[in-house]
Amino acid sequence: MTNTTKNSDLLKLSSIFAVIGLLLIVFNGRIANTLGSIWIQSLGGMSDTNEYIFIKTSYANASLVIGGIILSISLIAMLFSWYQIRS
Repeated sequence: MTNTTKNSDLLKLSSIFAVIGLLLIVFNGRIANTLGSIWIQSLGGMSDTNEYIFIKTSYANASLVIGGIILSISLIAMLFSWYQIRS
């Protein structure tokens, strides 16, 4: 494999991860609702409303943080591989 091929593969892989990170950020509300519903079902459907809101907010925050980390790392990798291909 040549260096250009490796960098183009890195560019493709990092763009895929950028899309995944962006999807996690955009759909964090839906993800939080789904995980909150799964959590409340694991308790048998009984929970305090404040506790449910706290859990749902925690899942939303976690989704935002993970999506942001994945997006930022993949964008940095994309810029690096693009720079290496151009040089």
